[in-house]
Amino acid sequence: MVEVGAEHGVDVQKCLQDTGIDPETLLHDNTVVSGTQELAVAANLVTATGSASGVGLAVGDRLSLRAYGVWGFAMLTCPTVRGAVEFGIRYLPLTYAVTGLSLRVSGDEACLIVDGDGSSAALRPFLVEREIAVTAGILRAILGESPPSMRVEFRVPRSVSVDYEKALGTPVRFGAPHNAIVTDIAVLDLPLPQSDPLTLTVCERACRSLLNERCSPCVAQNVREIIAEGVTEADLIAARLHLSARTLRRHLAAEGTSLRHLVDEARRVQAIELMTLDRLTVEQISLRLGYADAATFIRAFRRWTGTTPGAYPVR
Repeated sequence: MVEVGAEHGVDVQKCLQDTGIDPETLLHDNTVVSGTQELAVAANLVTATGSASGVGLAVGDRLSLRAYGVWGFAMLTCPTVRGAVEFGIRYLPLTYAVTGLSLRVSGDEACLIVDGDGSSAALRPFLVEREIAVTAGILRAILGESPPSMRVEFRVPRSVSVDYEKALGTPVRFGAPHNAIVTDIAVLDLPLPQSDPLTLTVCERACRSLLNERCSPCVAQNVREIIAEGVTEADLIAARLHLSARTLRRHLAAEGTSLRHLVDEARRVQAIELMTLDRLTVEQISLRLGYADAATFIRAFRRWTGTTPGAYPVR
């Protein structure tokens, strides 16, 4: 994204503004960038380029299969295109993809649908373009060439300023019912030249471990930090994370939690602190936590702890 920004006259500082990323760290292979930071850079790039069509394609074209580490290597070793697609979708959170990706078979065609509806409206065109370009590139990489039947479909009208066919190396249709890569159904059963069951098993084990260690806590922890600042509305939290409220709920559900649970968790901790450390009354605590009255707070406290504030053991 920084490289594409530079090509559009956007300097690195502007691309990385308010992301917490030091430009020097981008020179190191072991630098880890969170999904939230990645989306913040994307938002800066889109803002600076005026949502120029084609920026997402340019970024996606730079994301080769090697850029995805063990996830990308595992796809190369799958037995067929179908196996690679199913593996990629199963471990999609490792890519920090914000758009959804699903496989749909209709008649004699297979559609890899990129669902950008769950992303923020401002970033949606960029993210859809990026994921279409990435997915088309991955399909070429695992097969060694583009399937002759492949085409790309976009929901939006054609932009006269961008040569989409040249950028994607395939026919492109606009005004379609979805954003998708479409091929003949027979492509799904094509064998992959680098298929290796043993290597795939090892790679999948590594992907599963990464999913547990790196991805699961990301969104929930970021939400906890925002709630600690006093922000509890779903739309405001989602905007801070450059997500839609629906995508925020989906990420939290995948991590086994919900916004209500995290808000309740924060309020429970704060309520107990106010009771034990500040010795505030129930009425004062309910007011501090934003409840309409003490009775509402007492009901919430009973739900959290199984008892009332008056019966709670204060140390």
